[in-house]
Amino acid sequence: MRLPYRIAGLWVRVVLLVVLLWGALVSVLSLTPRERALADFHAALRAGQVTYVIYRGKPVDLRWSTGPLFWYHVDQSEAYTRRDLLRDLDPTAPRPEAVPAQSRWAFFSGWPFHVPVPGAAWPVGGAWIAALLVMLGTGRPRLGNTWAWFWLFTVGEVGAMLFLLLEPRSLWHGLEPQEPVPNPMSGGRGCFLAVCLSVVIPVLVAVGLSYVFHALLDLLPSAP
Repeated sequence: MRLPYRIAGLWVRVVLLVVLLWGALVSVLSLTPRERALADFHAALRAGQVTYVIYRGKPVDLRWSTGPLFWYHVDQSEAYTRRDLLRDLDPTAPRPEAVPAQSRWAFFSGWPFHVPVPGAAWPVGGAWIAALLVMLGTGRPRLGNTWAWFWLFTVGEVGAMLFLLLEPRSLWHGLEPQEPVPNPMSGGRGCFLAVCLSVVIPVLVAVGLSYVFHALLDLLPSAP
């Protein structure tokens, strides 16, 4: 492959990876919100600061955001129902986007298509689809066959980001071809790894990343 095409391909991978990492960061933070009182939610709502609301259950278990990186949680309260929530949202201008919580127990949660930021489904979901097409169009992936990467993309949740980072050569390797590993993953091994990642990564990333980020916020006096 000519050098200009390799450079263009490298930049495409970098752009897609950055978009997916941003979407993953927002999704993780939305799952690890800070606790706030219901009165705080109403105050932010009246001030027009609420941009996104995720709710479930009856009475309502509520997560809300004042920006992509700032998420808060109001636990279930007998005094606040879904009808109350929708009633309070109707007169709000600008009206925040409100969606039911997605189930976490699914073959493919589809998180790139449910990033909790208004309008984010197009860029992040599009980046995931583009990464999938790149994977399918790669003749011989270096670390595993196409079926192995398919399971990592779907069940493994983070396969798209790993593929963009590592295939067909590691981003830090440069533009020259990289030698394949001696024993690349088969479809079965890829499926097993994907199942393990789907169990381990959400816990490690959500707890570790949210702890670090919230610790950084504590250092900022003006943080919400």
